[in-house]
Amino acid sequence: MKPCLIALMVLLAFIYQFPGSAESTVVFAGEKRLNNLVSELLEASSISKAGNSFSFTRPDEGWIFISAAHTGKGTCSITLDNTPPGGAIVVSGPAASNVAEAARYVTKGEHTLRVDCQGEFTVDRLVVKAIPELIDCGLFDPAIKSYGRYDMDFLRKDILPNITTLIVPSNIKLDQSVIDDWRRQGKKFVAQAGVSAQGKTSGDHFQYWTNLLDTVPFADGIIIDEFIVNKPSARPGAAVSPQRQERMQQEQQRHRAYEEAFRQIRADDRYENKTMYAYIGGSGKKLNQESIGPTFVRTLIDCNYPVALERYLFERSSPKASQDALQEFIDGIADWEAKEPGVKKDMILTFGLFSMPPGGINKLPNVDYHVWMDQQMNIVANDPVMSGMRGLNWWTSSQADEETVRFVGKLYRHYAIEGKTDMLTRDPLFLTHTRNADFQNGTEGWKLHPAQRGSIFPKSFPRYGRIEGRYMGLGRPADPEHIGDTFLVMKRSANKPNTFSQTIKHLEPGRMYSMKMFSCDYNDLVNPKSKTKEEATGFIGKAFLKGADIDSTRSFREMYASNPEPPIPVWITYHWIVFKPRGKSAKLTVSDWDSDTRPTGPVGQEQTFNFLEIEPYHE
Repeated sequence: MKPCLIALMVLLAFIYQFPGSAESTVVFAGEKRLNNLVSELLEASSISKAGNSFSFTRPDEGWIFISAAHTGKGTCSITLDNTPPGGAIVVSGPAASNVAEAARYVTKGEHTLRVDCQGEFTVDRLVVKAIPELIDCGLFDPAIKSYGRYDMDFLRKDILPNITTLIVPSNIKLDQSVIDDWRRQGKKFVAQAGVSAQGKTSGDHFQYWTNLLDTVPFADGIIIDEFIVNKPSARPGAAVSPQRQERMQQEQQRHRAYEEAFRQIRADDRYENKTMYAYIGGSGKKLNQESIGPTFVRTLIDCNYPVALERYLFERSSPKASQDALQEFIDGIADWEAKEPGVKKDMILTFGLFSMPPGGINKLPNVDYHVWMDQQMNIVANDPVMSGMRGLNWWTSSQADEETVRFVGKLYRHYAIEGKTDMLTRDPLFLTHTRNADFQNGTEGWKLHPAQRGSIFPKSFPRYGRIEGRYMGLGRPADPEHIGDTFLVMKRSANKPNTFSQTIKHLEPGRMYSMKMFSCDYNDLVNPKSKTKEEATGFIGKAFLKGADIDSTRSFREMYASNPEPPIPVWITYHWIVFKPRGKSAKLTVSDWDSDTRPTGPVGQEQTFNFLEIEPYHE
């Protein structure tokens, strides 16, 4: 995007004053680093009247973020680098927030902003910052449909103001007005793409990817999902079998064809302003080039194409394991930079957004997933190894609840726009609201009220946590700690309901919380039979909270089919309750009757329950 074609929203002023703007004041001009992600380039104040001109310098190519706090009646027109007439954005005041913001992609070097205020309009404080590329994949609807559509209206409040780039499905149809509005904001669309399974030569891949670019003309590029960097196939110095050596050579040959296709696209004038994002996943925490070859990453760097490096950090079961995982994350990035110097300036760190079934790395009910997300971002903002990153991404909204999708925007605002160094959240990583939420310690902490002797009991099933969709990351192995394999079973009686309960503690009165729970028909688990959703036996009963107000508009339960295992999917019910406690505690009770007077489900049905997670809900 050529900065000379961009007009800036109500905002801006930069390092020197135009002679006719005696009232304006440049408070700061230069480069002031706020954290690893954000540098302040200019602050000016008291800008009024017409003919104000300021310049600023971005030390390298990338994104700028401009905010202008304003007062008074009138209008203000801002132009960047002598944008032609009609290209400037005009803002009238007073606005609802009295703060206008804009983001633009600019080249390395000096740029000029002209600020023309009319009437009594005054820009009280103008700030320009260098920020990373902030990517969101929010136009992918969730697998759990009860969360609703993740469309532009949903993203408008928390996501769209806090990002620069929106990933969209390659087959999406957007109204021209939506495209034009995003363009007016100076922001980018990137379409999701894959790697051609039929492509053999560089020409095949060139044709495949450029056809996609031509099919989605409004997209500024494509993100190619995915190239794989796995752990080394053998220990250093160990012998590699001839068969493995041959497979590695074939893999490297394929990647050389990809490299040549990238170079061809970069050299083609038709795609001069298009960006190819190479999504790199796999099990390797460090850069292992045995499959991708020694020149693949360097080709991306030479083409100025981003390396979208996947870093899915699943929850750990102890503080030490959590810190070890974060350190492994840091060490892995240091290894990439050591082996490919300069790669960080082209690196888009891509974290795992997977917070819900059927595939989630939010796998521990006693860990606050949003605090875990916050800790990862805090590392990026503060650790010296992480400085100089090109951008950030969280993948993917199709596997995330609505709260977590919106939370990304809050993290971006805090760390990558405001430039903060402290944690956004103030909650502990390990939750204390419930005990033994996965029944890993039998029935400890729970009060059982069986309808008859033996109608409530703890049980386990191999890989059940994995069946529920609790992943350890790529490769999807069984958890070595067998997390999620334990649960409680209630066998329905005709006489009265079975119930289990616990007092939820350490709540803040008036604060919002969420509760999650998994349940399934035990017989479907141990004696699988292929069923449609309509044929499957869903949850029959109720979960209720005494001493709390339930948000019925946000709360639901929905069935989903396990994937990718077992071979015959198990239908599991996902429970989601949003509530506000009236005091510091509330009583949670789960019953296998949904009526107070009679059973409404089959007598003798056995249902499983686990993952009773209570954590703060971020509105």
